[in-house]
Amino acid sequence: MSEVKVIKKGQFLFKTGDKIQSVYVVQSGQVNLCLQKNNKIIDIMTVGNGYVFGDLVVLGTNQYLYSGLAMQELKVTEIPLDVFKIQYENLGPTHKSFIKTLADKLKWAVNEVKNSKQDKSAVPCSEESIPRVFGSIFHVLNHKGLKDNNKAKIDWLTLRNYSQRIFGESLKRVEQATQILVKLKQGEYVMGRDPNNPDPDAQTEIQGFEVYDLPALEAFFEFYQYYYYKGGKSELLKYDEANYNTLRVLLLAYEGVASDKFGVVSKDFNEVVDFFKDYGISLGAGHFTALESKGLFCKRKNAADGKVQLQFDMKEFKTQIDIWALIKEIDKLNEKGLVDLSEVDDGPKKKIALAGTECGQCHSLVALDSKFCSECGARIAKAA
Repeated sequence: MSEVKVIKKGQFLFKTGDKIQSVYVVQSGQVNLCLQKNNKIIDIMTVGNGYVFGDLVVLGTNQYLYSGLAMQELKVTEIPLDVFKIQYENLGPTHKSFIKTLADKLKWAVNEVKNSKQDKSAVPCSEESIPRVFGSIFHVLNHKGLKDNNKAKIDWLTLRNYSQRIFGESLKRVEQATQILVKLKQGEYVMGRDPNNPDPDAQTEIQGFEVYDLPALEAFFEFYQYYYYKGGKSELLKYDEANYNTLRVLLLAYEGVASDKFGVVSKDFNEVVDFFKDYGISLGAGHFTALESKGLFCKRKNAADGKVQLQFDMKEFKTQIDIWALIKEIDKLNEKGLVDLSEVDDGPKKKIALAGTECGQCHSLVALDSKFCSECGARIAKAA
C-alpha cells in the first residue's frame, strides 16, 4: 500500500549504494540527482513532479547509482517494492518490454551526464565557474535591467534566458548565485503571481531579481577572474576565517566615522584596540600583518595631540569584506550542494570578560584552561 512521505529541504531521499526498497513518485518539490565525492556534491540533474525513482529494479539493479537530495520540501508517494513488482508482473509482455527499454535509455542518459559532470568539475560552482556565473548576472542586469543609481532590477525570465543563451551558463548555477546574493542581503527576489495564471489563490513565484550594488557585483567577479588567472596569486581567493573576522570587527569599530576627500577614515588607535577587546580580541601587529598579506593596508599616523590615528581606505575594505562573504557562501554551496537561505549570520558577538590567552590562529581570547579555540578550533599552545 502506497503512502505519502515528506522530506525536508537539504535531506536525502536516498544515497548512492542504498538498497532499493521502494519506488518513489515525486508529488511536489525538486530533487537534485547528485554524487558525493570527498565531502563534495557533484550535480547530475534536477527533477520534479512526476519523476519516478526505483525504476531500475526492472533492469535487475538493486542499488541506487546516485543520491537524491531535496532542494525544497519534497512530497513523494512511496510504493513498497513488493507491491510494485506485483503490479509490474501483471502487465503484458509488450508493456513490460516498453518500460524496460525506457528504463535502459534513462540509465544510459544519466550515466552519460554523470560522467560528463565528473570530468568537468566535482562541485556545483567550481573556481573557473565563479567569475563566469557572477559576470553573466552582472552583464545581463547592466544591459537589460532597469537601473536606478547603483541598483538594477530585471525580469526573472530575461535573466535566465540571457544567462543561458548568450553566456552559456547553467540555469541552476545562476539560481544558486542569486540565492547567495539574496542570503547576503546584496540582492532580493521580486515575488508575485504568474500573470498567465487566472487562479486568485495561486502561490507567488519569483518574477524578478534586483541587485542593490551593481558596481560591487562587478568588483567581485573582476577581482576573482584577475587573481584566478594570474599565476601565484591563488591564495588571495581562499577564504580566511581569521582575517574575515578581524575585518568585520574593524569595520564595526569605524561605523559612523566620516572619510576624507580621499576616502580614508581615521580613528584613535587606542579606541580601536578597546573596541576589539569587547569582542574578545587583543588587536596587535599580527592582525595587521595578516591583513597586509591579503593586500589590505592600515596606516598608523601621529596626530598633533600626541595620539596615534589608525587609517585605511574604507571603500577598499568594504569591497573586500563583500568579496570574502561571497567566497565563504560559495564554499558552503560546494560543500552542501545547496544554498541554505534559512541560515542567519548575526555577525561578531561581544565576549564576556574573562582571564584568558590569545589564539595564535584567529587571535580570539580563550579561557586559560582551553585546549582548543572556540572560534576557529585551533589547538592552543601552552605557555612556556
